[in-house]
Amino acid sequence: MQRQCSITKLFAAPLIAATLAMLAFAQTPPAQQTYNVVVVQVKPEMGSEWQDYLKNHVNPALQKGGVKERGVWTTATFGEGGEYVMVTPIESLSQYDNPSPVVKALGQEGAEALLAKRQRLITSSRAFMITARPDLGVAPKAGYAFKLCAVATVNVAPGRIADYEKSLKDLSATLAKTNAKGMLVSKVGLGGDPNSYITLALFDNWADVDKFPAAFAKASADAKLAPPAAGIVAHAEWRVYRFVPELSVIPAAQKAENK
Repeated sequence: MQRQCSITKLFAAPLIAATLAMLAFAQTPPAQQTYNVVVVQVKPEMGSEWQDYLKNHVNPALQKGGVKERGVWTTATFGEGGEYVMVTPIESLSQYDNPSPVVKALGQEGAEALLAKRQRLITSSRAFMITARPDLGVAPKAGYAFKLCAVATVNVAPGRIADYEKSLKDLSATLAKTNAKGMLVSKVGLGGDPNSYITLALFDNWADVDKFPAAFAKASADAKLAPPAAGIVAHAEWRVYRFVPELSVIPAAQKAENK
């Protein structure tokens, strides 16, 4: 029974998106949509083998077990090298009462074998839940294909959630007038810090990222955007990720839209 539980915890999520498309695959009302986010650190010498493991072993098993959507992101230059973020919509927390998709597809022994291979390729893994907050962000155009995103993980000071969300709405309204393709916002839940938010500013390429500061400064000046009040944010960290479609499970309809 203990081995069964270990497999369920590590593979339970019909596993991307953010984060990080992390919010891309919502099928239920977006204000209610939750996601399982799994962050792994791959051993430096195992990068190619890890990608083969995802593409040719994990994804087929997940799809056979019923997974239709799963997004994979990885560090793009700025952030921790070898980090992969895998995001999957959660239909209901009750799904975790059942065998994971990998166990359904491969049986217990097959799932254990896949887990053993995974453990050989990575140094760490953590999982947490996020809830999409489209009311705080800027939706990209319909059918937008994710490419590059600047991800901010923000820890809000206790008692300042309402203040932070107000400032985030003002920030989003300003960002909508820049060259960014959108901004996705989620709030961290089970498995993480409930005072944390994750935002993804979406870009097509690094040239867009390079132009963004000047565009945002102009939009801020035009909107007379005031800086956030002191003491709202306790800690913030920025990273950049790129979406990896070849390692993701993308619905056929979305594939057709992105061609």
